[in-house]
Amino acid sequence: MIIGTAPLTSTAEEKPLADRLSQLINQGDAFFQQGDFQQATKQWEKSLALCHKNTSQHIDVLTRLAAAYQNFGMHSDVFHTLDKAISIAEQRQDAMRSAIILTQLSDAWLSIGDAQEALLLAENSIVDAKNAKAQKVLAMALNSQGNAFFILQYFPESIKAYNESAQLAEKVGEFGLAVKACINKLKAEINYRPLKEVIKTLDDVYAKISILPNGYEKANYLVSVGIQSQLILQNPEMAQWQKQKVTLSAYQSFIDAAQMAKLTKNVHLISIAYGQLGRLYEKEHRYTEALSLTRQSIFFAKQSHFPHTLYRLYWQQGRIFKALNQFDQAIAAYRLSSQTLKPIQSVLETGYRHLPGTYNEVVKPVHYELADLLLQKAATTINAQARQRQLKEAVATVELVKVAELKEYFQDECLLSQQSKAIELDQISSHTAILYPIPLPDRLVILVSVAGEFHQTVVPVSAEQLNEATLDLRLGLQTRPNNRFLYKARQLYDWLIRPIKTLLTEHQIDTLVVVPDGKLRLIPFSTLHDGKHFLVEKYAMALTPGLTLLDPKPIRWDNSNILLVGLSDAVQDYPPLPNVPKELQSILDSTQGVANSKRILNAEYSIKNFRHQLKRSDYSVIHLATHAEFNADPERTYLLTYKEKMTMNQLQEVIESLATPLELLTLSACQTAVGDDRAALGLAGVAVKAGARSAIATLWFVDDEATSIAITQFYKQLLETPGLSKAKALQNVQKKLIAQDRYWHPSYWAPFLLIGNWL
Repeated sequence: MIIGTAPLTSTAEEKPLADRLSQLINQGDAFFQQGDFQQATKQWEKSLALCHKNTSQHIDVLTRLAAAYQNFGMHSDVFHTLDKAISIAEQRQDAMRSAIILTQLSDAWLSIGDAQEALLLAENSIVDAKNAKAQKVLAMALNSQGNAFFILQYFPESIKAYNESAQLAEKVGEFGLAVKACINKLKAEINYRPLKEVIKTLDDVYAKISILPNGYEKANYLVSVGIQSQLILQNPEMAQWQKQKVTLSAYQSFIDAAQMAKLTKNVHLISIAYGQLGRLYEKEHRYTEALSLTRQSIFFAKQSHFPHTLYRLYWQQGRIFKALNQFDQAIAAYRLSSQTLKPIQSVLETGYRHLPGTYNEVVKPVHYELADLLLQKAATTINAQARQRQLKEAVATVELVKVAELKEYFQDECLLSQQSKAIELDQISSHTAILYPIPLPDRLVILVSVAGEFHQTVVPVSAEQLNEATLDLRLGLQTRPNNRFLYKARQLYDWLIRPIKTLLTEHQIDTLVVVPDGKLRLIPFSTLHDGKHFLVEKYAMALTPGLTLLDPKPIRWDNSNILLVGLSDAVQDYPPLPNVPKELQSILDSTQGVANSKRILNAEYSIKNFRHQLKRSDYSVIHLATHAEFNADPERTYLLTYKEKMTMNQLQEVIESLATPLELLTLSACQTAVGDDRAALGLAGVAVKAGARSAIATLWFVDDEATSIAITQFYKQLLETPGLSKAKALQNVQKKLIAQDRYWHPSYWAPFLLIGNWL
């Protein structure tokens, strides 16, 4: 048989197969155009099994499937499918299909938050589309380029790319694509151009949509432009007549979209249109109409199985009930929103349809607003058991945010798998209290857990006031020549501690475990001042990033192995740490006869040797006396080695090789930037990330000599006083430094934080 030909019988047999394949692809196309992505996926997955491998048709089905997966937010499936497609396209040297795939990959990278990679892929797609002289594909690629520019906040560049995309799409008769590019341009202009130009573009978009045939695509664009209209309405410079015009246009968009969606029986789009109408009525304070529309929207959302839409609708319903003073119904709606959101919230902070910061706009408020309502209800509940249930539910709701923030910071979905289960609060020592401040927009709620029971205190201080005072204190703490920090230290004491002082005294509390929130992560609570003494002079202090991360167990020093690692030389543009050899030697001296210690210093300190040492022996304590930077970007968070920078992921990988859990990780020269509460979150979560029960770290770079004294004395206290907790040991050290005139200022002793297990 000649290569490249087939017997007549095979051709005859393949014809029904080819017809079936074509039918499945066409059916998938029809479902996709109607917005029924689930059915489209089913048809295309069936057709994929019938395709000849490594053909252009095979590529086309793969790109279709990837588009459907993208609409479901199935990111891993999108990348897996497109990787297959691009491999085939490159083998076939198919520039046009390569351009299509690169455009889809660009959108996929945007959806997981990597705008730089998305921009590079879009630009490569533009090159391939031009080489293939594929005008429609080029218009798609330009739109993707605009999306990447938009997320990077290069608004002039994004507007230019969208303009070129729209003009080219119109030229080749792709009017739907032209409308998409124009709506995207409108989003960019809202962030960049004067209101007059934005409204002109809005009118242009409506004109372009009006010429599209009625159907799913048109309805979808009407919803999109209606949503953008609501953003325009937030502009404080709008005249009344402009507000009325834009509001009416938005109303009409959603009404028309709902009618078209009904004709195509697309319940998801019906739900979105009704939900947006409800939101418009909510903003107009027409709560009865808003509630009716929101309920209808929820009805259709339940049928469409889109939790991303449903949680927002429950949230909207909760806000409306709250505005109507129907608090029980509001709490019920918020609970449904929180429960629906919990499984999907880790993917909601990304997406090219939103600017960075979406997590704080559409995830965190749901949980905090529910907690707010529960706290209000608890404040008026007479029954003690019911009140405790409400307070514990409020804490559990806020904990959802704290855990999610850590996962999002470290980009680690498996972050908490290393942690033991949280203990019940009543198992904590009777002389230990957990301080759980919750800053809310209009007030500060202080929850204190003593002997397993929560006590609520409300302070009339807004989150904005609290944040301002906190930042001022942090700046003052790092300014050694003066004591101006004392004013803010007293003010914060009056807000955070004085209202609960009687409670702490009654229960003979000697240890405070703080679960800080937001900007409060930027300050050591030990520095709060009652006018005579620092807080640490009264209480041993520790912090934990969240209650669900607690695992308080006393450390056992018998037969412990301690790894001491130090860097005293000036390397990689960092200053020397001349006291490090003395610090390590002092720890070695104090641990003799109690623990086995191994020291690595300077040139010996590499990631490879660090890993090698941990493989040779199971260490219960690792002491790292080296520079460390904690940044808002976890990729720029690292520990300095002699020639390298060890990331948190690398630290985690090395420590995971230990057969037994690491009891204590000490980082004696790390720092976070003033005002960077995201970096402080990373510092607070370092023990969790590293898989250690507890950690000692510093909020800012400390005087080298003071660090050596503090750390050496910390170990000495622990080893010479059996049963002494780590929190008490650190307190004793800090009190000794405070007692010395040279080290009285908090810049010397305050940045040392005990994180996690305080026992």
